[in-house]
Amino acid sequence: MSRPVTNLSAFDNAWYDPGRSLGVRLAWMALNRVFLQTWMPWPSTVKAGLLRWFGARIGKGVVLKNHISVKYPWNLTIGNDSWIGEGAWIDSLANVTIGSNACLSQGCMIETGNHDWSKPAFDLIVREVVVEDGAWAAVKSVLLPGSRLASHAILGAGSVLSGDTEPYGIYVGVPARKVKERNIDAAG
Repeated sequence: MSRPVTNLSAFDNAWYDPGRSLGVRLAWMALNRVFLQTWMPWPSTVKAGLLRWFGARIGKGVVLKNHISVKYPWNLTIGNDSWIGEGAWIDSLANVTIGSNACLSQGCMIETGNHDWSKPAFDLIVREVVVEDGAWAAVKSVLLPGSRLASHAILGAGSVLSGDTEPYGIYVGVPARKVKERNIDAAG
């Protein structure tokens, strides 16, 4: 009995619309490389201004460290006073919303695209990702398509999130599982 096999020659993502013309995407790729993907110490205000110019909605006081990458800024929203750490990758094929006072640490990856491994043509799947107010995605963590890191929740270092979390929960592992509650010392 023969089993179905993967056939990548049948892959077709013609249905996917990146949201801007090829010229705009090429311009963004070049400027992303010069201003965001570099170790040059461009001020966060310059990086935020560039992202806004390409359609991102960026709040006040956002810190954008060096060597980050944003796929499509027109699909990105970041609230006030949030931090994006060195080497963060925001693969915004779909909407990515990062709330206020949220933190993506070094090497964090937000993935909005994936493939349907159950289909022979390895069909493209895109789903939004949300990081709510006060949430923290720690170093080298990964948020997969459709993930929601709830208000003040933590995704531990190297953890992989697929799905929803609870507010103030601390999630670790691959796949990420809730291990305890986050308690913030109001006096501190």
